[in-house]
Amino acid sequence: MSPRTSSHRPTRSARSRFRTPSAVRRPGLYLAVAAAGAVLVGTATTGQPAAQAEPAAAVSIADQLGVSAASPTGSVQEQIAPLEQLAASRSDRETEQAKAAKAQHDHDEAARKKAEEAKRKKAERKAAAKEAARKEAERKAAKKAAAQEARAQTAETASAPAPAAAAAPSGSFQGYALSQLGGDNSQFSCLENLWGKESGWNPNAQNPSSSAYGIPQFLDSTWAGTGIAKTSDGYRQIDAGLVYINSRYGSPCGAWSHSQASGWY
Repeated sequence: MSPRTSSHRPTRSARSRFRTPSAVRRPGLYLAVAAAGAVLVGTATTGQPAAQAEPAAAVSIADQLGVSAASPTGSVQEQIAPLEQLAASRSDRETEQAKAAKAQHDHDEAARKKAEEAKRKKAERKAAAKEAARKEAERKAAKKAAAQEARAQTAETASAPAPAAAAAPSGSFQGYALSQLGGDNSQFSCLENLWGKESGWNPNAQNPSSSAYGIPQFLDSTWAGTGIAKTSDGYRQIDAGLVYINSRYGSPCGAWSHSQASGWY
C-alpha cells in the first residue's frame, strides 16, 4: 500500500466524523434566509447599502418566527413549530372566512326566496281579487238583464189584448153531446138511450134515495173521479159523463151494454 493512499483515507474519515447532519444545519439555513430578508427589507426601505442596514430588523423577524439565533442546534421540530403555527393560523382564518362567506350566501339566498314568495303571493291575491270582481260584475249584469226581461214581459202582457172568452155552449144537450162525440151517430144513439133512461136528459134530475144527480146521474163520489165539480150546468154534466164513460167502458155503447145487463153503469 502506498503512503499517498494511506494518508488520504484518514482525512476523509475525519471529515465524515465532523460533518454536521443536514437536519442540524437546517435551522441555520432558516436563520440565514431570515437575515437575508431583513437585509433586503432594510435596503429597500432606507435606500442604504446592506452593510449599513440596521441588524435589528433581522433580529425582530427571527423573534417573530420564534427562532433563536443563540441556539441553532435546537431540534428541527422546535425550530419549525412557529412556522406550523402560522400555517395553522392561516388555515383557521381561511376556514372562518369560508364559513362567513357561506353564511352570508345562505342568508342572501333565504332573503331572495322570501322576497320571491311574497311577490308570488301578492300576485295571487291580486289575481284572485280581479277574478272575484269579474264574477261580481257578471252576476250584477245577469241580475240586471233578468230584471229588464221581467219588466219587458210584464209590459208586453199588460199591453196584449185579453184572449177572447170561449163561446158558451148553446143548443140542445143532445146536439152538444153529438158534437163531443165527433158526430158519431152510432155512439150517440147508445148515449141517448143510456141517459134517456137515467135522467131523461134533465140536468136537474135528483134521485130521491141517493146523491145521484144531473143528466148522467152521478153520485158525489163519481163526480170527484171525473175532475169536474158537481154542477147544475147541463153541458158540464155531459163533459163529466163522457170522461167517466170513456175511462171505465171505453165508449157510450160499452156503457149502454153494461147498463142493459146490470141495470146500472
